[in-house]
Amino acid sequence: MTKLKVNINKPQPPLEVIHKYRDFGGLMQQYSKYYRTDGIRHMLYNDRRKLVYIVIIIVFILLMLFSDDISL
Repeated sequence: MTKLKVNINKPQPPLEVIHKYRDFGGLMQQYSKYYRTDGIRHMLYNDRRKLVYIVIIIVFILLMLFSDDISL
């Protein structure tokens, strides 16, 4: 069995650390970047692996649709 280390009386982080992660402007900027058509296109063009997977899936579906079944 794995022993878990639980820190019950963990000290509170300082206010600078807490306020560092409270960046609502940055959060809204990321949200508007990735939930617009331009942002999604930018994300796909930067990550070539996702773009290649999408193209392979589309080609495979088109091959399935337009290929004739060969029966022996």
